[in-house]
Amino acid sequence: TSVAAAALGFARRAFEEALAHATARKMFGKTLADFQLTQARLAQMATGIDAAVQMFGGLGVVSEQPVERLYREIRALRIYEGATEVQQLIIARELLAGAVPRG
Repeated sequence: TSVAAAALGFARRAFEEALAHATARKMFGKTLADFQLTQARLAQMATGIDAAVQMFGGLGVVSEQPVERLYREIRALRIYEGATEVQQLIIARELLAGAVPRG
């Protein structure tokens, strides 16, 4: 568990560094964070760090398993809330709103 905790800590720190860099780095008169592709990448990073179903392997999709039921319920909510790409932009916007540029 200590190795997993360290890996999670490193991933979160790397994400914080990416977020700070995106808000500080200027390109073409804007910050990297102003570009939608950067926003989508940041959202993918954030959701990837906190994703859980994959660690259950095959059990994550077996009926009657709690993880499968939760995944199914969450997936329905994701569809209800709108396209994944739109959600990524919303996630990125919220992340960038709280980011502090370095430099």
